[in-house]
Amino acid sequence: MKVRSIVPPTLVLCIDALLMESVTGLAMLPRTSTAFSQPKCQARTIRRDSQLWATVPQQKDDVSVESPPQSMLEGHGSSKEKIANELSLGKTLDGGPVIDFGAVKDDKSRAEMALSAARKKYEASLKEGVKGDSQHPSRQRLMGINDEVVAEVGYEIGEFMKEFAEESGMDADVLVQKCGTYLRSKAGQATFPQLWQSGNGNAEFSAEEIALFDRLLDRAYEESGIVTAAFAKTFYLGTQVLPEPAMKAIWAVYVWCRRTDEIVDAPRPEAVDPDAEMLSDLSEWEIRLERLFDRGEVVDVLDLPLLDCKVKYPSLPITPFSDMIRGMLMDIPGLGQERYDTWDELHLYCYRVAGTVGLMSMPIFGCAPGFTDEIAK
Repeated sequence: MKVRSIVPPTLVLCIDALLMESVTGLAMLPRTSTAFSQPKCQARTIRRDSQLWATVPQQKDDVSVESPPQSMLEGHGSSKEKIANELSLGKTLDGGPVIDFGAVKDDKSRAEMALSAARKKYEASLKEGVKGDSQHPSRQRLMGINDEVVAEVGYEIGEFMKEFAEESGMDADVLVQKCGTYLRSKAGQATFPQLWQSGNGNAEFSAEEIALFDRLLDRAYEESGIVTAAFAKTFYLGTQVLPEPAMKAIWAVYVWCRRTDEIVDAPRPEAVDPDAEMLSDLSEWEIRLERLFDRGEVVDVLDLPLLDCKVKYPSLPITPFSDMIRGMLMDIPGLGQERYDTWDELHLYCYRVAGTVGLMSMPIFGCAPGFTDEIAK
């Protein structure tokens, strides 16, 4: 493939590992990455994606051994007209067969309408003074961290903040915000223009504070690497051949993707309306993403590595992150696409759940001499 002459070998190795971990066996079926990479979790609980997997006809010698349920063919997910409309929004690159689906949104699709409605409701709750994320009394863990993640990793994620808070004499949330301010102060004016226009771009810190913030950031990166190793072993192995800055940055990107997947797919046994709660959380998650990329805002300690990536790699775009959120919704029964009749239909889905990772990675890896991001894309 031409891509091997465009991008560095380390990027090819990591993407190969990612494809082995997350996409192998996808073919014309819904996304089942967690079914392949998390056998322990599947044995303990039923995820949204594994529920969908159970309805897919089993294959034997590449031939279906049973017909799909009629309910999967009629009345569920996106209609053929809506699928065609979303596909038509893509842009052909270089006059060839490659379609750019970046930032494509069909406002009439069920998933987009549901996410938009949930977002408006969440934004209204913010205006009413309702707190979100880790400060909300009903949420004791970081967003996207649940029993499955804790069981897979082997301990509670983010617990190390207690040690840093005790050492510094500051509340954990205050410490995270101060570290975020420190990281933003290292960014160029073009990275967070709103911040500089408001006069909040400059900040001064003592040597002791800088040493504390650097250690906290290193520990947050280390936690990200541990999560990556627990859930994506072959992908994590590929990151080991990267220079340390790129390796750690890829861990941060992976953890964001992991948390997004958990928000959408993880079971919510205590929720009165699991789908409504999931959409509300996903709306909050997308707003957090936008604020991090626009203004460098952080909420919890695992946001710090991604903010550091944005500071170190200013060209890191928000588009593939937002597009991945929509890809996650594409395999939710009743909201997205449950079966793919053509490769063209599957193309959009593959871009959103896998191609986006490549676009997130390009600013970190860089391109081979003589090539640009646009050519690699």
